[in-house]
Amino acid sequence: MDNIKNSSTSGDELRPYQTQGISEIFKIWRAGKRSILFQMPTGTGKTVLFSEIVKKGFKQNKKILIVVHRKELVEQIKDKLLSKNVELGIIMAGFEASPDRNIQVASIQTLSNRFIDEPNLIIIDECHHAKAETYKELWEKYPSAKILGVTATPIRLSGEGFDDIFDELITSQPLKYFIDQGYLVPIRHFVCSNPNLSKVKKSKGDYATKMLTEVMMDNSVMTDLTDSYLEKCMGKSMIVFAVDIEHSIEIAARYNQIGIKAAHIDAKTPTNERQNILSAFKRKEIQIVTNVEIITEGFDFPECEVVQLARPTKSLALYLQMVGRVMRPAALKKEGIVLDNASLWLDHGLSYVEREWELTGVNKKSKKGFVDLNIAALDNNGFIVKVNRNKPQEIKGLSLIELNAEFERLVIFEGLLKFSKSKNFNLLNAYNEYLTYLESKHIRFTEIEFEYVRNRLNYLNKRMPEYKRFNKGYWYHQAKKFEFKKPKWEP
Repeated sequence: MDNIKNSSTSGDELRPYQTQGISEIFKIWRAGKRSILFQMPTGTGKTVLFSEIVKKGFKQNKKILIVVHRKELVEQIKDKLLSKNVELGIIMAGFEASPDRNIQVASIQTLSNRFIDEPNLIIIDECHHAKAETYKELWEKYPSAKILGVTATPIRLSGEGFDDIFDELITSQPLKYFIDQGYLVPIRHFVCSNPNLSKVKKSKGDYATKMLTEVMMDNSVMTDLTDSYLEKCMGKSMIVFAVDIEHSIEIAARYNQIGIKAAHIDAKTPTNERQNILSAFKRKEIQIVTNVEIITEGFDFPECEVVQLARPTKSLALYLQMVGRVMRPAALKKEGIVLDNASLWLDHGLSYVEREWELTGVNKKSKKGFVDLNIAALDNNGFIVKVNRNKPQEIKGLSLIELNAEFERLVIFEGLLKFSKSKNFNLLNAYNEYLTYLESKHIRFTEIEFEYVRNRLNYLNKRMPEYKRFNKGYWYHQAKKFEFKKPKWEP
């Protein structure tokens, strides 16, 4: 922003990518652009980033307005700014106004009925909501203010972007960067249910709620919810996303009936009751919280280990917001688990694939746009199963993986193995045919492929009649041949 200097920060809280993000924002403002849309994945500290900008402006006596759409976000931002010794006012029902304060945090609902002096800067948190008319009025109401919108998902339900209200989009590093650096945990997706949504009508771009509830309340679908939790992640802390209040209450009841402590919350849950439930969840006195679009934004509980998706949606933004609740790292937490009981992977692909965000929406021409269907499944032994999106029931209970180059080739190996078994060939025939295939394509055999093939054939070898088994010491010599790390001798 022109009139807030981007002076160096103490940096105690800021991570390198946050510092870089702030630098890019100021660079674009200096170039004369008014409104910036800033994208960074859920759990990577968007609030920390824009709070640092607010702190700079506060020290320079600038007027800054922060606009949100939910009370929980007002509270979260207030606490963060107070921790930075920033004096602020709250513009929201139930709070005493402090109009003399330069920094104001406002709910959009209350702000629309009040007038404040024009700020130097307007910050819109979770700004994927910003196309609502009440948000768009901010551009007209305060024509001289710079505007910064922040979100993990710069896209609307329809796939449209924000090029009509923002001048520039800044995207952060790919999600893989944050996982590799330990800022987020890896995600494992399980295919748990495949509800039949073919007869559910659409309303305003998404599934019609009443019809959707009827499908998701079917006893077999509801039973799959509890069964998948018991099978895949019994004992772990979990958030469940339901279709509506009736559905959410019934899910909580089903878990309580089998002895797993669960509670329901929604927008109508009294504030004190909601806070008590979430506090008990964080203390692990409650194992499961079911909700209706309350914990998609502004909820920080890194210890949550699982999200269960029981709410089918056509919204990519909502899908990513839901999964994002389980990606924050915590002590002893190695991964986040997604129980997909709503077949969301079919509509949106895996949550962690790189998406090419554009100001106009998602790049629909890129296979990494809306849905990356270059996916395979892993069985309970870690072996690849080919995915047929027209027969999702075939992979129920399996985890999904993104097919990188090596895994794509290993799908070919699985085909060669299937052929060898059908012809009653020696198991090693598939391995030798695979090496021949790689050589014909001038592709180097990698150690990852070697380990997969070795483990796969050893697994099958144990189940063959003794006279047809190969000596597992064979792999020792193969590792030496390819200069791989030699496996333990397996006579």
